[in-house]
Amino acid sequence: MRFILVLAMILFAASPSIAGEWQRYTDPVFGYAVELPDDGFDTEADPARNGLTLYEQNGRGQIDVYAFANDKGLSLKQVRDALSQADRIKEITYSRAGTSWFVVSGYYRRANDETGDLIFYAKFMMSADRTALSVFEASYPVGDKERYDPIIERIEDTLTRPAV
Repeated sequence: MRFILVLAMILFAASPSIAGEWQRYTDPVFGYAVELPDDGFDTEADPARNGLTLYEQNGRGQIDVYAFANDKGLSLKQVRDALSQADRIKEITYSRAGTSWFVVSGYYRRANDETGDLIFYAKFMMSADRTALSVFEASYPVGDKERYDPIIERIEDTLTRPAV
């Protein structure tokens, strides 16, 4: 598994422009997949959350993809309600849900970041057997919304639910 994470980090080595190239990432534990920007981000494997974190080069944007077991058997509504109560969320401005997914977006402050509000966008997808969720979260400065919108759209469109 360590080899796969190292390989994922190599595949996601970033170059100077933001989101010019894309790579498909498939998680070896939960089996979810997603396309992620290959340019303009530094990528770190996040084995504790079965995923990756992408940090924007020369910017404050961040993208996280991960999965987790639904050990408590929570419904999507319960997960969404818990997320909306997070301390750093200031306001949820958009929320949509289907039978196996939900998205939320709004404004929040990142821990240890006092430089202003950030836009956040999150999509959660539940596995067919309801035992796991795959997630992508993005946060970026309000002034970068126009630049991030197409990135968010592509990630959101390509995220699959866990295959477990």
